[in-house]
Amino acid sequence: MISRAPAILLATALSAMGMSPSYAQDVIKIGVDASYKPNAFVAPDGELTGFEVDLNKAVCAEIKANCEISNVPWDGIWTALDTGTIDMVGTLAAVTKERAEKYDTTRVIDKSGYAFLVPADRDVSGGIAALKGKPIGSIVGTPTYYQYIRAMLGEDADIRGYDSPDAAILDLDAGRIAAFQSDNIQLEYQFISTGKYKMVDKPNFNYSGAGRALFLRKGSKELLDKINKGLDAVIASGKLDEIGKKYHITFTTP
Repeated sequence: MISRAPAILLATALSAMGMSPSYAQDVIKIGVDASYKPNAFVAPDGELTGFEVDLNKAVCAEIKANCEISNVPWDGIWTALDTGTIDMVGTLAAVTKERAEKYDTTRVIDKSGYAFLVPADRDVSGGIAALKGKPIGSIVGTPTYYQYIRAMLGEDADIRGYDSPDAAILDLDAGRIAAFQSDNIQLEYQFISTGKYKMVDKPNFNYSGAGRALFLRKGSKELLDKINKGLDAVIASGKLDEIGKKYHITFTTP
């Protein structure tokens, strides 16, 4: 007959620490899109790194949770959340009315601006209006990006969807698209910093929803409360700003 004493002792110890056995053992599965510098990317040594990766790790450390962070491409990340493959989208995304209705959202972290990117030697004296009627690249599966492009260039705007920013930039360099549209953080860190590209105009902060947050399945109140508790602690301790500085990110308050 197998003794139950070890299990009882473990449960007692966990109870003394204010943790349930299931919470201590469960793994919180977090998906991030690693095609987005500086938020998440794969380093030369193969390690998943970036601002969002460090942020999620810091939150998990604060709530003493066992977290598993994996690279999930953007075009499949919401399906992964819906089907339970992951428990949270660890990529910061705009809190829109549609997303807020479908998912549980954490507290807002910051707000991003949208802009158009072109080669550094391109004449942009005509402003955004000069892009009307020309093919524009953006990331497929990002409704707020498409809404911004159509608001700026008309409902009949020629939008070309790409699975990754790098694929869009290849077509931009080849002249197959006139501009690449994304948020200012990615554009500044990943492309403008190289000296090869520039924005057509200043970032526009009016189309990115209430701000950027993390997302969980609807009805995940217990986990949501824990994640928000961790986020509050990371922000209050100054850890968020510390991580931001590491990746040269300046936060814009909603």
